[in-house]
Amino acid sequence: MINTQHTTESVADMALKASPPASVSVATLAGYQINEILMWATLIYTILMIGHKLVTIWKEIQANSCKCKL
Repeated sequence: MINTQHTTESVADMALKASPPASVSVATLAGYQINEILMWATLIYTILMIGHKLVTIWKEIQANSCKCKL
């Protein structure tokens, strides 16, 4: 008897492990260099983290200003 849940998890794990090398191979074949991909990924990640921090700071400011009005 085959355990389908175990098989599904194994397939998902294998796909997850294979995705970075596969995406690098596809990008290389498309003409992009790995350092360009990493540079853009780092830039996007940095912008997202700055945005997240700004939203957090904004929410703290809003929460503090509401407390002051009471």
